[in-house]
Amino acid sequence: MDENLKITLIGLLTLIIGTIFVSIIASFGYTQILAGLAAFVVAAIIVVSGFHFGDRHYRHMTPRH
Repeated sequence: MDENLKITLIGLLTLIIGTIFVSIIASFGYTQILAGLAAFVVAAIIVVSGFHFGDRHYRHMTPRH
C-alpha cells in the first residue's frame, strides 16, 4: 500500500473512531477535554496497531520474487 494512502487512512479512521468514542464518553455525562483527548489517543493506538498487524500478515501472504 502506498505510504501516503496509509497515513491518510490512519488519520481518517482515527478521526471516525475517536469521534465515536468521544460521543460514547459524552453520553455518560463526562465532558472534560482530557477524556476526549484520551479517547482519540486510544483510537489512534487501535488504528495504528491494526495497520501494523495487518501489514505484517499481508507481507507473509505475498509471494517473494
